[in-house]
Amino acid sequence: MGWGINGRNKLSLSQKLTHYFAVIVFLSLAFGFIIFYFAIERATTQSAIGKLEHLNQVIAHKLSEQTIDEIQLTHPHVQITELTPEDIHLVDEVVKEGKYEWNDRLLTNANNVSVTTFPFVGNKHYAIQSQISLTIIDNEFFVGIIMTIAWIFVFIIITLIFFGELITRKLYTPFYHLVEEMQRFDVRESPTLQVMDTDITELAQLNHLFLKTSNQSIAHYEALKEFTQNLSHELQTPMANIKGKIELMLNTNLSEEQMQALSSMYDELNKVSSINRSLVLLMSLDHHQITEEELNVSPLIEEIILDHEDMITMNGVTLTYQLEANVPIQLNPLLAQIVFSNLISNSNRHNIPQGGIDIQLTTDYFMIKNTGYEQEFLNDTIFQRFKKGKHNAQSIGIGLALVKKILTLYRYEIAYHYENNEHVFIIKFKN
Repeated sequence: MGWGINGRNKLSLSQKLTHYFAVIVFLSLAFGFIIFYFAIERATTQSAIGKLEHLNQVIAHKLSEQTIDEIQLTHPHVQITELTPEDIHLVDEVVKEGKYEWNDRLLTNANNVSVTTFPFVGNKHYAIQSQISLTIIDNEFFVGIIMTIAWIFVFIIITLIFFGELITRKLYTPFYHLVEEMQRFDVRESPTLQVMDTDITELAQLNHLFLKTSNQSIAHYEALKEFTQNLSHELQTPMANIKGKIELMLNTNLSEEQMQALSSMYDELNKVSSINRSLVLLMSLDHHQITEEELNVSPLIEEIILDHEDMITMNGVTLTYQLEANVPIQLNPLLAQIVFSNLISNSNRHNIPQGGIDIQLTTDYFMIKNTGYEQEFLNDTIFQRFKKGKHNAQSIGIGLALVKKILTLYRYEIAYHYENNEHVFIIKFKN
């Protein structure tokens, strides 16, 4: 059992099934009791009618041997009448039920049932009416029935909940095992997956589907990783050769137009090299092992600020910062250098003339704000790869994606918003 969205209590599959079955059984028993009650009442009435019909047959047989007075003396609840020739049409049996009428003899409400038959005995035509009074179920008897049914309800529900939970848990053990395997599955680790054998068709199909999908994911990931590594390795040599030749050409006598063209080519080549290194770093982060080492980021950030201060000043941007002296966080030093260096250089690159940068560091968060044009990206979209603003086409669009990747790896949260003509990035540290 766990907690879901908005604090709602979440039940396991076996608990859900047990609850549903308990409700179904409860409703079935409740409706069954109602049907049983009226069925018993109807069956009692039909049984009484059958007995009265049999009694009328016995009386008709006795009429050939005894007088009416003798028979009525023996059977006081039977009325016998000799019919006239005008009543010869009376041949069909008549059944009457007086539902819950007051009976003076029984002093209670009763169902007075009577059966009238019209037999011919010898040359005479008779009307034989026999009757019986069925007492209504009183409150005490009805409460007794209710209590009996209630105890049966309780016994069945408890039995269903106990054994239902055991049975469903046993049946769904392969499913729970599969869920655990799925939770620990990580395509980067290429684990050996273990699923439980089951004779349940649907669960066997689910196991097969998971194994097939996970193997495909691992194969695709390995192929992509190999392709990225090969591509990076193969690009390094030709790019180094081209850069070397451009540098040699720049040292020769060239016209101003040729020098500008080569310089532009050299800048673009550096940009391609930077993209290549960033992509390789992004890929390598998938295999980065998180350690428990703590890093005091205060001196590191101060050092990065000093490294960028000259460039920030050259751009006419005002820099202010407040750094607490001791802010330890769990982060690899090299990766921390990449994170904060990217954020600070990004705030300078995307600034405006006579703009400003403000940096704050506390034990709870790191915040950097810079003036700048409003971007078309909001919130998480700004951290996607190759997202470049229209006001700075020179950006390669990987820096913020790299920052997001590193922080997510160490379970830190970074948020972005734009307000009062300022871009604001906040990194929240874990307590």
